[in-house]
Amino acid sequence: MSGVEGIIMEIISMLENMFMVCGVFCVPISRNRKYFIGGGLFLVGLCIGDAFLGFDEFTMLLFRVILSPIIVSLWTRGKLFRKLSIFVCSIMYLHMPYLCIDLTFSGFFGKPMTVLKLYGLYRMIRGGLTIIIAGMLAYRLRKISGYENILKSLQTKYFLTGSICCLAASLVQYYIEDMSVSVYVNTGQVICVTVCMVIVSAMFYALGVGVVILDLLRKKYQAESKLKDEYLKISREYVREVRENARETRKMRHDLQAHTTSLRYYMEHKEYQKAEEYLAAMCRHADKMIRKMPSVNHEIVDAVLLEAQIRSENFQISWKVEGSIPSEISIGDFDLCTIFSNLLANSVEACEKLPAEQRYIHLEIRHLGSHLVIEITNPVKDSVDIEKLGSITTKADDQNHGFGIENVKAAVEKNHGELFFEEMEEVFLTRIILNW
Repeated sequence: MSGVEGIIMEIISMLENMFMVCGVFCVPISRNRKYFIGGGLFLVGLCIGDAFLGFDEFTMLLFRVILSPIIVSLWTRGKLFRKLSIFVCSIMYLHMPYLCIDLTFSGFFGKPMTVLKLYGLYRMIRGGLTIIIAGMLAYRLRKISGYENILKSLQTKYFLTGSICCLAASLVQYYIEDMSVSVYVNTGQVICVTVCMVIVSAMFYALGVGVVILDLLRKKYQAESKLKDEYLKISREYVREVRENARETRKMRHDLQAHTTSLRYYMEHKEYQKAEEYLAAMCRHADKMIRKMPSVNHEIVDAVLLEAQIRSENFQISWKVEGSIPSEISIGDFDLCTIFSNLLANSVEACEKLPAEQRYIHLEIRHLGSHLVIEITNPVKDSVDIEKLGSITTKADDQNHGFGIENVKAAVEKNHGELFFEEMEEVFLTRIILNW
């Protein structure tokens, strides 16, 4: 391959990598000009090496293995190890369009492309087609709702698993290509061999994706089971409080005649001061024994509110609840419970870090036409990085926490709603707009 062809192949190879990493795998592009210039200099260095040594020279292959991931890392944002893992995975998955293109051309020429005299030109054509395929794939995938968020939430180990499966597919491909050069040249068997190679490789690629999907489904099932257990606990607590209030109410009703007799005695003897003190004592006893049950016209949400208030009693948090939920709302109880329980839990956690006199939570529910607006306001001690909400947690058990906001986002998106976060002057506001 000539120097010019090598430079063209180097540029095509880098475009393939960037289309896969940034397009298909949704790694954000870096905004740092210095990193862009540094990556560009490394790419220029590779092109100069291709011009003098040749694209397929072993030394250049070694330099390419080292410098290509460095260039992609400089041109993208995120943690280095994660970017490198995604880069390796994307390189592996590039072999699938290679196989499909090779199959098409092999069927047309009746022999493997590796034996063509103009194989270098064919590789450039294949690279251009691969860039087009990767671009179209990225465009279609990004149209899928939640696709980018799913990739961002995937742990790095998934990309490593996918890379291993794809590596196996690549080894199968190279082995069959070598066999086809020496055995199947100019024979009709080349198409059959290439088809088999595509099928086997596709199975390895599907295995990598399947492992990720199955593990995600498993985690989703575990998360939903845990949420359902939590909601059952909340419902039981709510029922217990209702029964306790009913029992205290019956006790007060039983003693009401005696209290009325005492009040009548004070009034008949014109001891108004004692009557007022006695009535105040009755009210204090009622407030102490009978808990004020928050209500927004929805039993499940009422249960969540009560549970959050009980949990926050030791922290002396001031609560203010305004508005109500329409009785004919079409949003499922599970989704409403997910939204309110996670957001209120975060608000309580934020208030715990503040002095007692600064702790408050304000929940407001409004109807605007066919939209239900939910706003939760609470003070915060430290500034919140809104862009990272859902991806980090301050809890010690970070393996089992940090998913609350993600669950809220999923519930809001499921009901075609919108979720907004805002922070102003140490006050954090969460606003949700739902169609009901």
